[in-house]
Amino acid sequence: MAEPKEPQQPPSPPPGPALPAAGPDDVSLLIDDRPVVVRKGTTVLQAAEQAGLLVPHYCYHAGLSIAGNCRMCLVEIEKAPKLQIGCATAAAQGMVVRTQTARVKSTREAIMEFLLINHPLDCPICDQAGECRLQQYEAAYGAGRSRFNEEKVHFPKRYDIGRNVVFDAERCIKCTRCVRFCDEVSKTHELALFDRGDHAIIGTFPGRPLDNPYSGNTVDICPVGALTWKPFRFRARVWFLRDVPSACAGCARGCSVNLATYNNRIHRITPRQNMQVNRFWICDAGRESHAPLSERPRLAGPRALAACKGGPQQEAAWEEALDRAAELLRETAKAHGSGALAGIVSARLSVEDLHLARKALSEAAGIPRLGVPPHVEGEDDHLLIRRDRTPNAKGAALAGPGAPHAGRVKEILEDVAAGRVRALVVVGEDPLGDGLIDAAALGRLDALIVIDWWKSPTAEAAHVALPSCGYGECEGVLVNFEGRAQRMRAALRPWAEAEPTWRILRELGRRFGLAGEYPTASAVFDEVAATVPAFAGLSHRALGGLGAVVKEA
Repeated sequence: MAEPKEPQQPPSPPPGPALPAAGPDDVSLLIDDRPVVVRKGTTVLQAAEQAGLLVPHYCYHAGLSIAGNCRMCLVEIEKAPKLQIGCATAAAQGMVVRTQTARVKSTREAIMEFLLINHPLDCPICDQAGECRLQQYEAAYGAGRSRFNEEKVHFPKRYDIGRNVVFDAERCIKCTRCVRFCDEVSKTHELALFDRGDHAIIGTFPGRPLDNPYSGNTVDICPVGALTWKPFRFRARVWFLRDVPSACAGCARGCSVNLATYNNRIHRITPRQNMQVNRFWICDAGRESHAPLSERPRLAGPRALAACKGGPQQEAAWEEALDRAAELLRETAKAHGSGALAGIVSARLSVEDLHLARKALSEAAGIPRLGVPPHVEGEDDHLLIRRDRTPNAKGAALAGPGAPHAGRVKEILEDVAAGRVRALVVVGEDPLGDGLIDAAALGRLDALIVIDWWKSPTAEAAHVALPSCGYGECEGVLVNFEGRAQRMRAALRPWAEAEPTWRILRELGRRFGLAGEYPTASAVFDEVAATVPAFAGLSHRALGGLGAVVKEA
């Protein structure tokens, strides 16, 4: 008789991926079968992001405290009795996390349905359309249909919550990002969440509008279209915009920003994350620093006075205007000596502009004195704003005519008024408009040469006015107050006949024997790196998107 066969055991499941070794300050875990090693204290959501996995979320923001109120980041953790919010759950050694199980997907779908119950169908007219997380997550995680036919709960729509911020309470999902920003970052405490349940609403305290110097950041971090920036409302659809990485030129901080352009116009400036400079934020003044490009009258082409002094400015060809400028400087030096020549150069210019200002004006044209005016306003604040409103004062000191010095500029302008300076070259500054000198004193000059992007009062009084590119129209490097060099990139085509300042100075310098080809801004910066020790080893390419610190002595 045959012996009975033993029952066969079911095959054991294949072993999961092995956990990588973790250091004493690290933990290793599995997220969707992907081994991940992170520092202790890292949340599951942050660990997933580091592994390149998307865990959807509304209320979490890396620059704010954790609120854990949207529930969109729920994940399944092995041996846990229920789903856990990834934003507030610390990664632990040996943890096994699942972000795409049926249970997780069903919960996300329910959360999306809950958020959309009272949400208005404003997408066709909403400025957030195209970059709205509610739109994106509904497409990715929602049911694609609604089971609700009842009347929605209505809230106040489209009213000013601050000077530049418009609030639509019906679109708000109560993630409280804006509230936490005002409490934790700007520390101005204008916003709070009032009432409860489906009647909860974000609002300001009586008599305290959202007018702090960083109010625009609440618009940036709003995941839906509840908060919108008034100057940008209905100006352009975001899918038409082209974001160009650059650096803000509003103050010595030099925040990393994106210039959003369409139809050769900057429509908005938004912060670009740079943990070494501005983290996630920019001030409202920097956000609107592009406005003068469209508000001020532009200098469209070269202009020169008629041959007889006192005649009106007339349009001139570039070669004619440059020849006339060089002729005026030579005639003044011949009649009064080189000591009668001086220049004023702006620390708002790029390193390339400042380098060629020194090479062309001081070395080639023989102008003995170049002054750089300081622009100081208010005080430094606790976050980003600097009282020094020049973005490249350190660049001027390292590679240009010298650091901003009020005394030197005052001395030059006093000599203009006294008749000791007979020819003045002004690059990127407006001493007449700034009240540093009066029109009568400028009118006594034998030669006033101005290089600027707009028809400033000083440019209108010039014997020769040469149009330069404005902000966002040319390449260059700025060095902030901490010594970090960052690139400005050209986001727009130059206005009319405008040229980069460094190119205008190159052409003027060539009329005095300036050597060097200088075909591009990058080539000018390469010479700076080769001749100025602080910039050694740097180039436009090496600066990348986040910049690099110069090597100061």
